[in-house]
Amino acid sequence: MKVFPQISLMFILVAALLTGCDEGEAQNPDGPVTIQQYNQLENRMEFDDVIDMLGQPDLINFKENTEDEVEFIDENTLYSWDGAAPDSGITLRFRDGKLSSKQQVGLE
Repeated sequence: MKVFPQISLMFILVAALLTGCDEGEAQNPDGPVTIQQYNQLENRMEFDDVIDMLGQPDLINFKENTEDEVEFIDENTLYSWDGAAPDSGITLRFRDGKLSSKQQVGLE
């Protein structure tokens, strides 16, 4: 009957590990934006493709993003992500739902 305690312990460990996995945190699937990700961004990329690559923006028009899912608003809207390096980040602008300009500060 030593198998039962081992299975119980394994179940508890797996449950504890899964508790740390929060599906609600869709912000930037790979963490802060890297220079490699920034360099992959190309003009005319679809808004949804950028979101799939970078995750949800941290700021929209320089205000904290509190939405679970962001949709393209208009061409006057700026979307920003924190960068991997200290005090770094990127800001993107879209026209007709496609990337029209990108800027980065401090990415290495």
